[in-house]
Amino acid sequence: MMKLGAQGSDEELEAVLGYLSAHFAPEPPGPVYINKARAVDLEAALLLRRTQAKAVIEYRNKYGDFKSIDDLRKVPGLDFQKIQSKKSRILF
Repeated sequence: MMKLGAQGSDEELEAVLGYLSAHFAPEPPGPVYINKARAVDLEAALLLRRTQAKAVIEYRNKYGDFKSIDDLRKVPGLDFQKIQSKKSRILF
């Protein structure tokens, strides 16, 4: 904002920042439908590496839809601990 010409004291700018943070906080991430998600969605939502997202999709295409979180344990090269830590966001 300052680059665009906004002027104000440190206290005023801090008040604006506090207001914006309180009223325009980021939305919590939504659920990930593991059997429908594209690679880019898996990367962004579950913080998977590109190779891991690709492995999930290839496994899904070859063996069919995942039924439970334990099915993801079978995907070669997938960091299952990372998946397990986000299991509350994964829908089947």
